[in-house]
Amino acid sequence: MKIFRLGRKNRENDHGQSVVEFALVLPVFALILFAVIEFGRLWMTVNVLTGAAREGARVAAISGSDFSKARAAAQNTLAAGNVTGASVSIVGPNSANEIRVTVSMTYTAITGAALPGLNTSFQLSRSATMHWEG
Repeated sequence: MKIFRLGRKNRENDHGQSVVEFALVLPVFALILFAVIEFGRLWMTVNVLTGAAREGARVAAISGSDFSKARAAAQNTLAAGNVTGASVSIVGPNSANEIRVTVSMTYTAITGAALPGLNTSFQLSRSATMHWEG
């Protein structure tokens, strides 16, 4: 007759349980980790593009008809944020006396191979409009 004791587990058959649990949880954890990294990088890039557009519009609004200073200000903001490959376009002044600066770039995910569906590139664009003081 075998006596079972309450409170003690039969550990003879549990040797590989931790390895199996780890193997099941690791891919999900890695997927979440890569998604957080990629989302943070994307959010940072969008914020740098927004700042560059705003800075370019601010300089363009007060610099007169020569927009080279505004383009340089936007490019300097992009360089400070380590964002490369962005283009800056300046339009205006329009009939409402406004200047519009648009900063665009193609965003490519660095963790695209690890995250399904993010292996593609997509276009990011941010704009800022200010009253032209020219």
